[in-house]
Amino acid sequence: MNKWWFLNTGLSQGAKNMAIDEVLATQVVPKEKIPVFRIYGWQPYAISLGYGQNLKDLNLRKCQQDGIDVVRRPTGGRAVFHAEEITYCVIIPKESKFYSTDILTTYNLISKALLFGLCSFGINAQLKKRLTNNNKNGAYKNDVPCFASSAEYEIVFENKKLVGSAQRRYENSILQHGSILTGTNHLKLADYINFSNELSKKRFKGELEKKTISISQILNQIVDQNKLIESLKFGIQKSFTIQLIEKQLTPQVVNEVNKIIEKYQLIGGNNHES
Repeated sequence: MNKWWFLNTGLSQGAKNMAIDEVLATQVVPKEKIPVFRIYGWQPYAISLGYGQNLKDLNLRKCQQDGIDVVRRPTGGRAVFHAEEITYCVIIPKESKFYSTDILTTYNLISKALLFGLCSFGINAQLKKRLTNNNKNGAYKNDVPCFASSAEYEIVFENKKLVGSAQRRYENSILQHGSILTGTNHLKLADYINFSNELSKKRFKGELEKKTISISQILNQIVDQNKLIESLKFGIQKSFTIQLIEKQLTPQVVNEVNKIIEKYQLIGGNNHES
């Protein structure tokens, strides 16, 4: 049976999370030629911007006042507020049989594995083809937020987005990461976007509320994160017919992460619980 590495790196500053993803994708996985499934969270809460997104979209002063990290992802898409969620990352080396030059093929393989895990947790979600949204308005009119828009296919529950994902291809690997919503704090993104007026802000938040859903809302209870992580691991192992081997970041990897961490940090928040 093929083996993958599993890393649960816990809660970290946003820039560190992004730097770990990059180091794993550009150094560790290409060298070891072993796929990685990583789970992590964000402390303090953070807003991540897509690779090419304009920083002016955000009210940076309010982010600073509220102790919210602002970081830039190595992947595309729009802003995401990382709070009540489990963030996943799958990295596949070019030599893997699961690697495909077709973006959608790999994307759907990973999404179906996550879906299998969610179903085993008791969430009857679906992988659904994109519905285009043309209601773009206000200062954020160039696009809607990641969790109110969709990639080609997304994991949804009753037509509401539950998982938001993005992919990047490096020379020798594929990195796909995304957010699995466990609570509703992602809706706070509306408080940190620059809008031309209150009506635009209200519409924006309404889009998020209308088009997204969290596991806590589906189950009407607080999510057991440890149980959810085990379910996701089960989905990955069964879908790819692999065995996950638990690993930790080595001192060498941590050193490489520290070398590049600053390039992801736009604004540093303060540790907080809310």
